[in-house]
Amino acid sequence: MKKLILILLPLSLLAIACSPAQSDTNVTSTAPTEKAQNKQSSTATVNLVSPEPQTEIPMGEAEMVLEVVDSNGNPVKVENLDVTSTMPMDGMEDMIGKVEVSPADEPGRFKATTYFGMQGTWNVVASVKDPQYQANQEFSFEVK
Repeated sequence: MKKLILILLPLSLLAIACSPAQSDTNVTSTAPTEKAQNKQSSTATVNLVSPEPQTEIPMGEAEMVLEVVDSNGNPVKVENLDVTSTMPMDGMEDMIGKVEVSPADEPGRFKATTYFGMQGTWNVVASVKDPQYQANQEFSFEVK
């Protein structure tokens, strides 16, 4: 009998520990508070200032100037602009190019430097990372 209890007790504890948690609390969604409503983000747009869109770019190092504007087209200062550079590859993972981003002299403008290491179509995605503004813009470049 003692052996049966010694076997069943750890098995019971293991079953209880592995069972999904149950809670008596109900989670309900409430209307945002006034403070949260004031922090809603606005939509922005990222424009390519240079090089000109749809122009061929030589293989190698490339510099882009990007500008973040609000819905009225006015430049806005944002905390961070994340830029990625990829080249789609048939049957393989996309080639990824490192992009270094730094603020330019004018508000809302950023310099993005990358290296296009292969000829073909490269996709550059710029995403605004700011509590006040949100944007996600894709540009394509034909590298020769």
